[in-house]
Amino acid sequence: MRQDRKDLRVLHVNDCAFYAHRVLEDARKRGLPWGFYPRAVADSSRAGLAGKLDYARQGLAWLAGLASRSLRVDLLHIHSGSMLHHTRFVPKKYVLTLHGTDIRTLQYDPRWQKSIQQGVRGAAAVMYTTPDLREHVAGLRADAIYLPVPITTGSLPARQVDASRSPRIFFVSRWDDSKGAAEQLDTARELVRLSRGRYEVLGLDWGPYALKAAESGVTLVPKMSHQGFLEFLGGCSLAVGQSSGLLGSSELEALGMGVPLYMPLVPGLYPNNPPVGWGGPTDPAGLAECITTELFDGSDLEQRASVGVDWIEKHHSTAATVDKLLAIYGQALR
Repeated sequence: MRQDRKDLRVLHVNDCAFYAHRVLEDARKRGLPWGFYPRAVADSSRAGLAGKLDYARQGLAWLAGLASRSLRVDLLHIHSGSMLHHTRFVPKKYVLTLHGTDIRTLQYDPRWQKSIQQGVRGAAAVMYTTPDLREHVAGLRADAIYLPVPITTGSLPARQVDASRSPRIFFVSRWDDSKGAAEQLDTARELVRLSRGRYEVLGLDWGPYALKAAESGVTLVPKMSHQGFLEFLGGCSLAVGQSSGLLGSSELEALGMGVPLYMPLVPGLYPNNPPVGWGGPTDPAGLAECITTELFDGSDLEQRASVGVDWIEKHHSTAATVDKLLAIYGQALR
């Protein structure tokens, strides 16, 4: 059996950070028989026994839908270890993509541990999306594959910066501990202090520390649709990534759009030298000083923009991800 069979029927279950969405968009263009089944969204607003029964009914209906669809495909591709608590009841061969919190945090929570760890061990293949997850999955699956978040640069909106207005610096991640909120807030405060009215500091009104960001002088913008977020991002002079030192989907999208990205990176974690400004260990004062210095160097920013797009196309293209998935699927069904 060829390892890259294009006739395999695959059902993607759930989506995280538009991973499945991008993969399926490319698959449709190739005529691949891949489909999608979203995660259950049950309404639990009713109180009492009736509410619990209705909630259970909705869950069973979702599970029945997955079971019936699984009969018509060769393989399930499950996105997120958190889904294993439910999909374990469907006796179908599956591959699994781990996206972050599922394997980094939930697998150590007693409520989730059994389903996630057994599910990881039972998968025909396991993939993970950021290199830091390797240490959390290696003990369960030494053969796990690093397959990063795909970005389709051709589907991203064009970058359009209004040169007549003050430069905009945009924090692209939510204000949350998982994103390094404390250091992110320190960076924001320092940028506001250094601005002296020369530029705007913006961030999303999202996350438990959003109010602290506003109190620090950050102008908050409301949560938007994904397309709205990308269009807003494209109008900014540069983006500031999360202070965790990891490249999330928003940071990758910024690079793919040609928006210069500044953030710390975990030393030695990324093998392909992501082209981000600063890029060293977490240092809010140093990062803010770097941003303020380079913000008004137009030639440097434009070079960063071009290099970022090239890097995404080389290391994170959706087409390359689909090619790799074809081989993984074929191997899984041998």
